[in-house]
Amino acid sequence: MIGSVFVEILKTTWKQMVYWGVGLSAMGLLVVIMVPLFDMQAMGKLLESFPPMILAMIGVGQDLEVFASNEGFVAIGFFGKSALIFAVYPVVMGMRITANEEDSGTMDVLLSLPVERARVIIEKFLAYAVSCAGVVILIYLGLHLGVILGGVELDVLRLAEVTFYLIPLLVFIMAATMLIAVFARRRTVALGVVTAFVIVSYMLQTIGTAAEGTVAESVGAVSFLTYYNAGDILAQGFIWPHIAGFVILSGIMLLASLYRYERRDIGI
Repeated sequence: MIGSVFVEILKTTWKQMVYWGVGLSAMGLLVVIMVPLFDMQAMGKLLESFPPMILAMIGVGQDLEVFASNEGFVAIGFFGKSALIFAVYPVVMGMRITANEEDSGTMDVLLSLPVERARVIIEKFLAYAVSCAGVVILIYLGLHLGVILGGVELDVLRLAEVTFYLIPLLVFIMAATMLIAVFARRRTVALGVVTAFVIVSYMLQTIGTAAEGTVAESVGAVSFLTYYNAGDILAQGFIWPHIAGFVILSGIMLLASLYRYERRDIGI
């Protein structure tokens, strides 16, 4: 039955989605409630005293005015470098598409049933993408609850844009994890490569942000984290070319994973 794998995956992962979503939303709620405790003008002056490298490490670019606001405080405190924390969930989900089941020997059993490999991969990918979206929705609900409970003045539209911008980012990370796992085959190898991919991307993005206006700025363009910049989103809203890039690259990686998976033996 078409969609049976999709439904089964959602049934078996909804608890993890809720746990991750509630945990991350609690972190966001705490940051929002803390907003009234800080003087944003003083925060702006403090940021001006920091060297570019330190600003880059905490996720702040050269446009300090954006961050010297309530929304900017949330961007620094929660979204700035929390992309590294957010990346863990799609990596875990991406590993489950093929690598985990191949390591446990259950993928061979699943594919012995009258079900095509491509259908299994596509339905699992879509189900886990929905799971990532569910985590993001719970994060936004936690942030919005913090606004209500703390009586904080925040631009909820900008808050929603920064939050929901996470969806294409998480799906991209999941697609990259899936592709690496399909080629690496073994879970431990794939996990090591994915971890290196995320950490190197973080380092390149930090260097590029710290070196804005120099030749070294081009180094940051290589990092996928460069295209999730909370400050730019606060200033401009959704940056559609970047979102389109995440979506297109995710689609390409899905197709590449299907092509490779159809043409190799399954680990048992």
